[in-house]
Order: sequence, then structure tokens, then C-alpha cells
Amino acid sequence: MRTDNKGNSKKLNIRKRNTTVDHKPSATRANDANELKKLNAAFEAPTAKKTNKKVPATKKEKPVKEKKPRKLNAFMLFAKEKRESVKKNHPTAKVTEIAKKLGELWRALSNSEKQKYKQ
Repeated sequence: MRTDNKGNSKKLNIRKRNTTVDHKPSATRANDANELKKLNAAFEAPTAKKTNKKVPATKKEKPVKEKKPRKLNAFMLFAKEKRESVKKNHPTAKVTEIAKKLGELWRALSNSEKQKYKQ
């Protein structure tokens, strides 16, 4: 500890140079390298050996059933019939706008008119 002019004691932090020297002889390093090779070989050996264990067969793929298309509901039948006329009346309309127009037309139909699309 050191005191400054005012009488306060301070701890001095003195940094030392990093002067680490490898004192291992080169022969020891060569032995370590040989030991590492042996360890690596020991870990690799079991994978290289042939085993008599049976490998489980892969799962058989189930045949894909062809899906039958569903019947169209009443609104879809109506939309299929009226879509072209809506496109002609609104040539610059986007797909979403056409769908909105078809929905409005469907809601405007009476139950008796909707009944002919229900089968």
C-alpha cells in the first residue's frame, strides 16, 4: 500500500508482462500427440466394426387414398354461375373485390332463390 500527499492509502495495481514460457520438452508433446491418436482410434474403432445386430426395417409407406372432391355448397354453386357476369361489370376489380360483390349478391337473394342452388 502507498499513501498519497493527503495521507490516503491506495493499493497500487501493477501489471506484469505476460511472459509465459512453455517449459515442456518437445518429446513430451510428441508423446501427448501419440496418446491423442490412440484415443481417437479407440473411439473410431467401434463404428468401423461390423455388428450382427439387425437393423430395423424402415416403415412401410401406407398407400395414399385418393380424396374424393366434396360437393360444392349452395354459395359456391351460385358464385360459379355469377362470377363471369360480375367480372364483366367490374373489369378492374381484384379477386377479393369480386368475392365481396358475390357475397353481397348472395345475401340479397331470398330464401326461395337460394333454394335452387341447394341440392
